[in-house]
Amino acid sequence: MMVEQIPLFAQASPATKTKILSYAVTKKYKKGEYVFRVKEKTERIYIVISGYAVLERINRNNNKRAVFVFDKGNILNEIILERPEPSINCYALTNLEVVSLSRQRFLEIMESDFGFTKVVLESMSKKIRRLYHQVENTTKMMRLDKQVASRLWKYGRDFGIQHEGFMELPFAVTITFLAELVGSNQESVSRVIREFSRAGILTIRHGTCRIYDMEKLVNKINEP
Repeated sequence: MMVEQIPLFAQASPATKTKILSYAVTKKYKKGEYVFRVKEKTERIYIVISGYAVLERINRNNNKRAVFVFDKGNILNEIILERPEPSINCYALTNLEVVSLSRQRFLEIMESDFGFTKVVLESMSKKIRRLYHQVENTTKMMRLDKQVASRLWKYGRDFGIQHEGFMELPFAVTITFLAELVGSNQESVSRVIREFSRAGILTIRHGTCRIYDMEKLVNKINEP
């Protein structure tokens, strides 16, 4: 494992990188497998090496809400730095490889290397900012078509693979998954996708999402 290939460790000191190489464990998960679950005690911090992972919550009515999609270099469960019980589920959206360190070792490294600690705090800050944005984009505060457009535009910007004439997301996107992302029902989300398809903005077929016009997607988000 090359520590230098993980952006999180770029600002770590040489001594920290040596410790990480000594302590870290890598593990692979198949698509759909859970890395950790709510309230199941875990003593390890997980960081994505390759593939995509989803953080999700399940409410009292057993409805799923996908919160974040993460790729290479992202920490999945900083929350256990407070206590070793995650308050969110994490599963592999694609085949996934992670590197993990024990919570105790991770805290020891943070105590000894401020550069590394700063990167961890920045990671947490980005998640908080994204949560603020998601609160703004709830069903009651934003139209459903804008919510869907906002999510897909962001995933296109962050993860999209450019082809001639379209951009394709590198993981499966279904109507069910989109409904979990925006906290709506599948029928309503399906109507929005049909509208986007008729407008030549994007298509979703058999889990493959292709975006044909990012500018139109942005215009949809900014509609009055």
